[in-house]
Amino acid sequence: MKKWNRWNKLLAVALAAVSVTGCAGSRPESAAEDNIVEEETADTVESGEAGGSGIDSMPLEETAPEETKETASAILRESAQDAQVDFRALKEENPEIFAWIYIPDTSIDAPVAQSGESDEYYASHNITKENDENGALYIEAANLTSMCDFNTVIHGNTAEDGESGLFAELYQFSDPDYFESHEQMYLYLEDNVLTYEIFAAYERENNSLIRTYDFTYLSGCDQFLKDMYSIRSMNMMIRSGWEDVTPYHFLVTLTTSRGKDSDSQFVVLAALIEDPAGTIDRAVME
Repeated sequence: MKKWNRWNKLLAVALAAVSVTGCAGSRPESAAEDNIVEEETADTVESGEAGGSGIDSMPLEETAPEETKETASAILRESAQDAQVDFRALKEENPEIFAWIYIPDTSIDAPVAQSGESDEYYASHNITKENDENGALYIEAANLTSMCDFNTVIHGNTAEDGESGLFAELYQFSDPDYFESHEQMYLYLEDNVLTYEIFAAYERENNSLIRTYDFTYLSGCDQFLKDMYSIRSMNMMIRSGWEDVTPYHFLVTLTTSRGKDSDSQFVVLAALIEDPAGTIDRAVME
């Protein structure tokens, strides 16, 4: 068993053993503790504003349904653009939400969940658990919600026309100028904000990364990296300085495909470069 040392930008993040605070718990049930960020989650409903008319102010009890509606839309109103995410409000609506992903200067600014029902649940349900072909962003049960795996795979849908969907914008990373100008992404957890550098983007066969590679072992991590670096395609994007990623990094793979029956998937890979809370560690099994 090897342990890896903390790395800066191009070096691995330090670890000595699996951290109790960062990586403990089983994968499907590894929900984090109560949120430490406290924000207001409902706008004040002022009386006498309906339609701008001159009608007398409504009694307080009659405005309660509108307040309830506003509170219920906390997920839709949340954004990481202000560098804060109210996980307490999010989990009141859906306790399966464990993270929030944000890529600056894109439309990707949304919660990430892990279903306790099935891996494919959020492919056909939105984040409020309603049937919805647009789905939600999610990880499979094989990944830890603590983000301590070698490769955490986040899924999101794209419509067949490629124009809409939570991850439709990933395809723009195939453009060299777009790729170069979008370097970082952020993952908000309840007690941490992780910074990742986007270092690769390419199209690959539409099979399950989690089932194709065993990321719990060094051999599976190595094989994934060898396969990635062996791709010879004009659309393969690799950021300069990231030609030697190792199994001792922490990666996130964002994946999407044009419709459910597509033969290929587009993936964007990012590597952890900042872990302020120091909770991201793991031991790599030989």
